[in-house]
Amino acid sequence: MYSLCRSLFRLVKYAPKPVSHLLKTAKHRMLHKNWYAGNYMWFRREFGTWLIGRSDHLIDALLLDEPRTWNYVKKLVTGGEINSMLDIGAHIGGYCVVLGRKIPVVAIEPMPDTYMILNLNIKLNESDVEALRAAAYDGSNPTVRLSRSPLHSGADAITQDGTIEVRAYTVDELWKRFGPFDLIKIDVEGAETKVLRGLSENPSYLVVEVRPNTIAYIINSLKRKYRVLFLEKLLRAKGVWNVIFKSKN
Repeated sequence: MYSLCRSLFRLVKYAPKPVSHLLKTAKHRMLHKNWYAGNYMWFRREFGTWLIGRSDHLIDALLLDEPRTWNYVKKLVTGGEINSMLDIGAHIGGYCVVLGRKIPVVAIEPMPDTYMILNLNIKLNESDVEALRAAAYDGSNPTVRLSRSPLHSGADAITQDGTIEVRAYTVDELWKRFGPFDLIKIDVEGAETKVLRGLSENPSYLVVEVRPNTIAYIINSLKRKYRVLFLEKLLRAKGVWNVIFKSKN
């Protein structure tokens, strides 16, 4: 046991990220005996944070399929270029809980069980995050319905025949209530065009997850006010990309 612990400590010190996050989780298990209980486990992240989540949350907790996006946003925060953030589709806090150790964040998450875990992660890490159990949409309805994905909770989506109903806000309403925001992240599983129709404000940066049927519309609708910095293809989903925009103003 002693030699195994020493090996883990050495691996954690020299392993590249995100491998080191997994090794730190393993080290925590060896030392504290409590990183996995039932179907929940701990995920080690930056700025001294730990996220708790189910085993199917691993990719979302560690942001394994979007390293370039994460590193860029993290650099904006640590470099002082952004000082506030709106995280739409926050899930269990892969972005907002970690960055909430550095800047204030407003997090929007509609699914009840995911929202519960998000709130737990906020409290455990003492992150500066205001979380709402709600959805962002275009203002056409005061509520929206969501359906659970059979694949994983990160793919739960707004649908007409969904069984879960939540309050829906436009981004402008959230801006008026909590803003302004330097960066808005939108990860809404295909509803990104609806969300952006509710935005008339001009944050410095936008991070938008897009799909084959929304990417052209999103880029064209924003090109007057924003330029595209880069695109990152998500590894686990065919045809899904993050597009990072910077304001021209």
